Amino acid sequence: MNNLSIKKKLYIGFGAIVAIILLLLISAYNNFASLTDANKWDKHTMEVLVELDRVNSASLQIQVDARGYILTGSEANIASERDNVEVLRQHMAKAVQLTADNPQQNERLKRAQALLATWADVNIRRQIDKRRALSDAKNAAEILGQSSELKEAGAIVSSARELLDQAGEEERRLLGERNAKSADLHNNQNNLLLGGGVVVVVLSLLVAYLLARAIVAPLSNLTAALTRLGAGDQAARISVISGDELGKVSADFNMMAQQIQDAAMREQELTNQLRSKVDALLQTVSRAASGDMTGKVSVTGDDAIGQLGEGLQRMFDNLRSLLTNVQKAGIQVTTSATEIAASAKQQEATGVEQAQTSVEVLSTTKEISSNTSQLLKTMEDATAVADYTTSATSEAQGNLRRMDQTMQNMVNATDSINAKLAALSEKASNINSVLTTITKVADQTNILSLNAAIEAEKAGEAGRGFSVVATEIRRLADQTSVSTWDIEQMLKEMQSAVSASVMGMDKFSEEIRRSVGEVRQVTDQLSGVMDQVQKLAPQFDAVLQGMQAQAVGAQQITETMMQLNDATQQTVESLKATSEAVHQLQYAAGDLQTSVATFAVNA
Repeated sequence: MNNLSIKKKLYIGFGAIVAIILLLLISAYNNFASLTDANKWDKHTMEVLVELDRVNSASLQIQVDARGYILTGSEANIASERDNVEVLRQHMAKAVQLTADNPQQNERLKRAQALLATWADVNIRRQIDKRRALSDAKNAAEILGQSSELKEAGAIVSSARELLDQAGEEERRLLGERNAKSADLHNNQNNLLLGGGVVVVVLSLLVAYLLARAIVAPLSNLTAALTRLGAGDQAARISVISGDELGKVSADFNMMAQQIQDAAMREQELTNQLRSKVDALLQTVSRAASGDMTGKVSVTGDDAIGQLGEGLQRMFDNLRSLLTNVQKAGIQVTTSATEIAASAKQQEATGVEQAQTSVEVLSTTKEISSNTSQLLKTMEDATAVADYTTSATSEAQGNLRRMDQTMQNMVNATDSINAKLAALSEKASNINSVLTTITKVADQTNILSLNAAIEAEKAGEAGRGFSVVATEIRRLADQTSVSTWDIEQMLKEMQSAVSASVMGMDKFSEEIRRSVGEVRQVTDQLSGVMDQVQKLAPQFDAVLQGMQAQAVGAQQITETMMQLNDATQQTVESLKATSEAVHQLQYAAGDLQTSVATFAVNA
């Protein structure tokens, strides 16, 4: 196991577990199949016993019905005899079919089937026929009770039932054997599952233990060695106890630890050399930091420290030359800064005066521009009002013209209505003359109907029908008179309403004509107003154009002054910045001289 790889160890361990589980499953499946087969045979035996019980029940029912008929002679007792015989045949045939796998049982049941068929089809039928022949005889039951048919039938059915009982006993014996076998199979199944489960658990624990010993122990040693190495123990090593991947990792770890230890020793030697060179450089740099630039760098070589020493030496040489030049330039800068400061002061005073003048001019220009803008806005509003007045006056004139046309149409419509009302009044007069004629005809018809009624009364029985007709004619004449009177009243009311309407329409026409005259007068006045307003519009436009030109000029002057003011402010700020820079330059020149004076550049 120590020389196997981890993958092979895992495959072997889990393969053994899987093999035992598969063996356990195959054994359990075979046992379960046997148990299922035993259960099927138990069910088969129970079906045979049930069918045998049904055959006994059916034969007993047939026998009871036949005996009841023999004793009572009542046909009701054998009403279901044929159905019972059919049920007996069906259950017997099914019992024979179920025992086809057992030749001895099958032969026994076939003999019982033949006996029961003979008994049901021959013996029972003979008894029934003989009892039906005796009919209501008093000793019919005794005759049949002592007959040879009854005894023969009893012997046949007893033989058949004996065969059925033997078959039942055999099936019950088989059932007991099969139950015992099923119980054994159940116990075997339980023992197999329990024992197999225990074996699988034990084997799993064993495999886990072996894998843990083969994998976890080397990992623990490797972890401990890594912990020691991480804590600084460069002598930490691992004992190689296996040839698997962990053994190889342990060997590689030992090689790595040895290399780390060797590298640490070489690094310590290089560190000591580097420290000595750095100390020499620090000594020279410390002297330079204190102002002594006369020191020399003695560290040289091709490594980084040697190159750094040579670079520092060149830097010190350059610094000494630079400091010499800076000391000379500092004096010149101080002198020039003093002269520039005096000139900047004078220019700053001049720029401040110029800025104040620009601010005053800009304020006056802004005021002029503001007044011009307000006046321009006022002229624009006046122009808009004049335009709106012209438009509204023109629209009002058009509306008045349309109103004049509408009123003229109303006058014409009023005249037309008056003419139609006059024609309507004339038609109503004509209707009155027609109504007068109808009223006269109704009176004449009434008189005629009265004469006809008198003549019919004189005629006696023969004129009774004519009397009825005369009565109806008189009634119609009365209704005609009443209706004519109602129409006449309505026509009078209509004529009165038409007359009133004619008078009203005349007044309305007169009012419309007067309104038309007033509207025309207003239209003429609006035409004059619109002419005057239209004359004002060009004048307002001319004034507005002049004000716009002035506003544009004022705006340009304001923008120019603002630009001039901004430029002046920038000049002042620049002069202030220049003055401040000159002061700073003076301070810097003084500080530079003071700082450079501390360096010693001559050996």
